Amino acid sequence: MKNNLRMLGVALCMLPLYLHAGTGGDLKQTYQAAELIPAGTIIPVTLKSTLNSDKSKSGATITATVMQDVPLGAGKTLRRGSEVTGHVVGTVTPGKGSDESKVSFQFDELQFENRTVPISATLRALASFMEVDEAQVPTAGGDGISEAGWSLAKIGGDEIRISPDVSAQCGGESNARNPPQAFWLFSPDACGTYGLGDIQISRSGSDAPAGQVTLVSSAQSVRVVRGSAMILSVDGREAEASRGAAR
Repeated sequence: MKNNLRMLGVALCMLPLYLHAGTGGDLKQTYQAAELIPAGTIIPVTLKSTLNSDKSKSGATITATVMQDVPLGAGKTLRRGSEVTGHVVGTVTPGKGSDESKVSFQFDELQFENRTVPISATLRALASFMEVDEAQVPTAGGDGISEAGWSLAKIGGDEIRISPDVSAQCGGESNARNPPQAFWLFSPDACGTYGLGDIQISRSGSDAPAGQVTLVSSAQSVRVVRGSAMILSVDGREAEASRGAAR
């Protein structure tokens, strides 16, 4: 009996050490996973969910699909078809302390190879599903068919509609470590919203809380339907947070 009690006491004393070791390993794995997606990486996605200021509920899951292979450097690639997952932070409708409709959301993680990677991403550009459809219709040059043949008119290639609040985010921050970026149907100059009426990006996610995006409208409900497209930019703060926690 005494031996059993002694063994139980030893086990209870060792339990915190086991728990600490396990937690440290999980944090280290999270940090290493986040480092696989370098800060500044551009990720083009289409929504598989609808964002609606009248109907979306706080905490509701949102998903999006990566639309083009994204080079990450060091021989790594985020493959087309990978899924990005996030959640609705909250909504506001007119008459509830605001004259505007709002939807706030953020993306939290994405699939990379055989793991789930935490991310913090800002929203650089947003286009309606109609803009996406039009961008996939080939157009010819001014003389009919140009020397290069038919081409695609990139979203945001001729016009930028941008909220002053996100001008810094749209300035094209560079990161020398990054390989060539994947913009899919968007122009590298695309920034702001396209084909969504007066819906604007009031928060791109670049300010605290990191990654939290807010869309606003003063004339209508904020409604961004399935099939709309986004350009996300990974800002790297998830990796920094994980690094700090792992120390």
